[in-house]
Amino acid sequence: MTTAIIGTGGIGSAIAGRLASGGEALQLSSADKESARALAAAIGGAAVAATDNPSAVRDADAVILALRFSVLKDVIGEIADALGDKSVVVPSNPVGIDAHGQVVRLLPEGESSGETVATWLPTGARLAMAFGTMSAGLFESSSNRSPELAVLFYVTDEDRGNGEVERLIRTAGFAPMKAGGINQSSRLEVGGDLHDLVVGPAEARSLIVGA
Repeated sequence: MTTAIIGTGGIGSAIAGRLASGGEALQLSSADKESARALAAAIGGAAVAATDNPSAVRDADAVILALRFSVLKDVIGEIADALGDKSVVVPSNPVGIDAHGQVVRLLPEGESSGETVATWLPTGARLAMAFGTMSAGLFESSSNRSPELAVLFYVTDEDRGNGEVERLIRTAGFAPMKAGGINQSSRLEVGGDLHDLVVGPAEARSLIVGA
């Protein structure tokens, strides 16, 4: 299976490294082409730097958009023709930095990132919000935890898309757990009750059921 990862910053690089360790073939793309080439070289034979975003996505089975929320809509527009009937996984948190260096939310209160991203995708694309529930460092350190895998939460409205996102989560060294539909994506974001948690399946289930 081949996954395209667009974005090779902190979280994109962490996801790429864990998926490659699990045996996933990767097509990497970034606005910083040298960053994509350097990451592919560091990972080795499982990863290739694509020439551009559309070529990365074209033959991929799944697409992970590991991008700042502020550029996500434009990149989706660039590759929309290639996204039909693909699993699209978005880890992006809807936050930015204001003029005073403070972290601010980029969406109105009560509007979830998942619902917003869903309106940007073409018909047929199967959206899951995942891989953004942990900071890059915590994600890397929590992968393949023993004796019990840590849970990685995700949300989606697509029953048909569950298998692909769960496969990717397992490949990265986590136990997948659905936290609800796309309208529940705020729980996964910075400030959400499921963000930056390292828990096993039993505790994760209690958090989902108790919500």
